[in-house]
Formats: sequence, C-alpha cells, structure tokens
Amino acid sequence: MSAELRLHAPPEKRLVEVRDLGHVYSTGEEIVVALRGIEFDLGVGERLAITGRSGSGKTTLLRILAALETPTRGEVVVAGQDIVAMTGRRRELYRRETVGYVWQEPEAGLLPGLTVLQNVLVPMLGGPGDHDEEFRRALAILSIMQLEAHLDDRPPELTAAETQRLALAVALANSPRLLLADELTAGLEWPAARALIGDLDDALSRGGTAAIIVTHDARLHAYVDRSIVIRDGTMLTST
Repeated sequence: MSAELRLHAPPEKRLVEVRDLGHVYSTGEEIVVALRGIEFDLGVGERLAITGRSGSGKTTLLRILAALETPTRGEVVVAGQDIVAMTGRRRELYRRETVGYVWQEPEAGLLPGLTVLQNVLVPMLGGPGDHDEEFRRALAILSIMQLEAHLDDRPPELTAAETQRLALAVALANSPRLLLADELTAGLEWPAARALIGDLDDALSRGGTAAIIVTHDARLHAYVDRSIVIRDGTMLTST
C-alpha cells in the first residue's frame, strides 16, 4: 500500500483526524515554524510511531493532540472532538476522559509525595465511578505494569524503568481512548525497554486503546502498526 493511501483510515474507523496542521512560535526576535502541513489519520486501537530528529516538531505535535497547545492553523479531531476549538474546562475534561499523556520526563506527571497506588488513583478522583471499582482498576493496571510489589513506594524510590511504568499506569488510569507518549524508552537499556513495551502492548490490547508514541528508538517500530517521519516540521513518509 502506498504512503498516501495509508494516511487515511476509513471514516467509520477514525479516532484521530489531522488536516493541514501548522504551528508557529514567536520568540520575540524570530518566527519558528514548528509544524507545517501535517496530515494523517489514526484508526481505533491503532498504534503509530512518530520519529525524527530532536527539534523536528514531534513533541509539539503530541502536545497539540493532548490539547496542551493550540495550533496556528489546521484541524485536529479526536474521538469526534474538535481540539482546536476547545477552551478551558473542556480541554481539562478531554485530557481526563479521552487521552492519557506520558511526558518526556515521566516524573513530571507524578506526585512525588504520594505512593504508587495513590498516584494511579488521583486521576479517578471526582469521577462518577464506584470507589471500590476504581481501586480494583488501579490494582489491575499496576499489575499489568509489573508494579504490584511497589504499591506503597513513592516515585523517588523507583528505578528509571519503574518510573516510566508508573507514568504509563497513571496515563491509563481512566481507560483513555488514546495514549500519547513521548520517548517511552529513552535512557532505558533494551531488555528493560523491551519488557516495558511488551507490558504496554498487553495494556493497550485489553483496553482497545490507540497509541501515538514519539521515539528515537527504531526498535519500537516492531511494536506499532505504522510510522511517520517528521523533519523540520514537515511529515516526510508514512509506512
């Protein structure tokens, strides 16, 4: 199948639709074009890797999909929701209910004073769910991520691989439709990275969750359905 044909999923199977996406930063002294003409779809349950050199626009694209930044131009629709048009509270609900986000520095999404179990329970607070069911769901996620022996530990006590696992568990706590993850395996030795991706694969499959993973690690391509390459803010290929 050609790269052009692979850009678009059938309408009934689309979870993410990105059209003519562009984003420009102003530093005060110069204009930086972070993204230009980005266009692709992601199907329900599909896994996509975004690759490219540092500074190519990968993280900017991920932050736009997470409604953490508003693009300069273009259309972004996730699970039928217009991300560009969202404001304030609606963006917060979107991040709570539709997407899970793992930061490039995974500890940024964790609360260091709380235990591993408490960190996973925090995203569920204030929701309509039953507390006992939330507790069971948190334990199940932590079990899949191989953290059941660390329930009472705090993030600063964890290894780098365990910290990444906890960040994933927190991102998956509310059963999101879409997981967004920035450099999941950065800094990890390949055996630890491979084990992490294997357990994530299990978690995504159980929840029917789609995933977009920004990565420099070419070995991750074996764990996704397809990849796109971004260079200088422009999408080059889709495979």
